[in-house]
Amino acid sequence: MKQITTYYLVALITLLASCLSNYETGIDHFNNNEYEEALTYLQKVETTDEKYELAQNKIKEIDSILTRNSVENARLDSIERAEAIQKELTRFKNQLKGEIESTNSFDGSTYRNSVTSVQMEIVLFGAWAKIINDAEKHSDKEINQLGKTLKRKVISIQKAEFPKLRKNYSEVLSQKLWTENIKVKTKGRGHSVLEFEGAIFANNKNKQDTQQTLSEALGLLRFKQVNYKWYKYDDEYTYYTLRTKADYEMVDFQN
Repeated sequence: MKQITTYYLVALITLLASCLSNYETGIDHFNNNEYEEALTYLQKVETTDEKYELAQNKIKEIDSILTRNSVENARLDSIERAEAIQKELTRFKNQLKGEIESTNSFDGSTYRNSVTSVQMEIVLFGAWAKIINDAEKHSDKEINQLGKTLKRKVISIQKAEFPKLRKNYSEVLSQKLWTENIKVKTKGRGHSVLEFEGAIFANNKNKQDTQQTLSEALGLLRFKQVNYKWYKYDDEYTYYTLRTKADYEMVDFQN
């Protein structure tokens, strides 16, 4: 009996809900601040309905509310965007200032005595170049100026460091290749020429294979020439001319 009573109660509530007019349903949604839903029902009120004028007035009221909400949301979005932009500007300026400060105490000697260490210093130059490039393209004048300051300092460091890196690289190779009876040294201004000497280089294929194996590292270190001699007084030695950037040019791993 109780189940039957519950069934009829649910049915009655459903029936009463379905009997509510579009106007009344719209007003219920309006009172719950459900404005979009309220509009949906109020716009269904027929012109023959006695509540039509009331529905139209309420529609105008809702339109006004939605417009105000839209304007306020846009204002808040604008404020949030402005705050986010300002926050990013502050972050980038602080980063640039921090990098400039770090160049004042830069110690290149920590990037020595292994091929990996030598390459890590060049990676650092590449990271600085990326920051500088972003600063140069920025619309903020203070960031532009900070970028220029960092660039001057990085150029000065690179001009001093690349010759040292090339010399240290040859020393590392010399230690590694000593057991193969291969001598390695640098020559020329800024240690820009790398020279190998060993009987193994009487074979042209060995020269080609070595050049191909080391080509990436040689380019990163900006060597201008690589010589291959099979003995000290080899006057007809093979050499490769490399088209690499000048030491002062920014490091760009994309090119």
